[in-house]
Amino acid sequence: MKLKHLDKSSASPQNNLSLKALDKAQLDEFTSSQEHSQFLQSSSWGEFQSSLAGQKSAGHMVWRFGVFNDNKLAGTAQIIGYQLPFKKSYLYCPRGPVLDNQLSNEQKETALKLILSKARDLTIQTSQTEEIFFRIEPTLEIGNWNLEIYKTKSIQPANTLILELSQSAEQLLSNMHQKTRYNIRLAEKHGVTIKEENDFNKVWPLFQQTSKRDKFNLHPKNYYDKMLRMVPQIKLVVAKHQGQIIAANLIGRYSDTVTYIHGASAYEHRDLMAPYLLQWEIIKKAKEDNYKFYDFHGIAPNDNNNHPWFGITRFKKGFGGQTISYPGTFDFVYEPGSYKLYKLLRQVNLFLKKL
Repeated sequence: MKLKHLDKSSASPQNNLSLKALDKAQLDEFTSSQEHSQFLQSSSWGEFQSSLAGQKSAGHMVWRFGVFNDNKLAGTAQIIGYQLPFKKSYLYCPRGPVLDNQLSNEQKETALKLILSKARDLTIQTSQTEEIFFRIEPTLEIGNWNLEIYKTKSIQPANTLILELSQSAEQLLSNMHQKTRYNIRLAEKHGVTIKEENDFNKVWPLFQQTSKRDKFNLHPKNYYDKMLRMVPQIKLVVAKHQGQIIAANLIGRYSDTVTYIHGASAYEHRDLMAPYLLQWEIIKKAKEDNYKFYDFHGIAPNDNNNHPWFGITRFKKGFGGQTISYPGTFDFVYEPGSYKLYKLLRQVNLFLKKL
């Protein structure tokens, strides 16, 4: 998707908008005040990203910016810098920028333009590399806004399922698919128990098996180890049977939302239906802790039965909830030539992996 050219001068503050650096407390106060809060835009997630060892034993650069309307914070963007060869890099704002829902569409458009056009001017002052594009994942509808952005392959899923937790537990159960309720009761009957776990080593083999079976990629084990240690919002919850872990979920808890991030299960114990009880107990716990939403984090678009997520989508939809579609992932390009080369090399790399 390509929209009209963004003239940097057009992004100069309208309604007295300005872009300034934020501290962690300012970022968290704003992002946690927005509905369907995104843990990927929390300061602790940024701290975790900055700690990750890269090729030169240095973490990712992380910046936190705010759009101010006069002196009031009206939007935020936590931006992560990813290094590329030849002293190039790109910027990534996962599930963001986050803009105040109270802003008008015109103000939101102006605020997003300001972030796109000015972020590089601020990040390049502290970076040893030259950014060639800025990747964003807005959660607000951007419609026919006057932006020059190119739609690219999604990083965070554009389609998700969100369950409202304002209903009683009995209502939540009643709204589930009959088969889902049956499988929850079956797992309970088999004596499956649910508990929180702190040691990722205990579930790593399960994640490896599930990754191979369902054909999805994993980060290295130390990524998850460090994530659980550094990001207090991330929790590991497991299902056990006769003392053995047979299913595990990684979840993110932030402000009003609990997000299902990753799951793993033992195929040889599939008849125990542990993943169903595991999800249900996590949902009940989220409700007890006064969270407003449970985000299943990724479903196949339009119930596409040819999509690789079709099976997991059917599982998730059995719990009820409302389908939410975000605009997707977009690139705002600073260096067109370098960007074309980056895309070409990515295609070549993907082709070679298939050989």
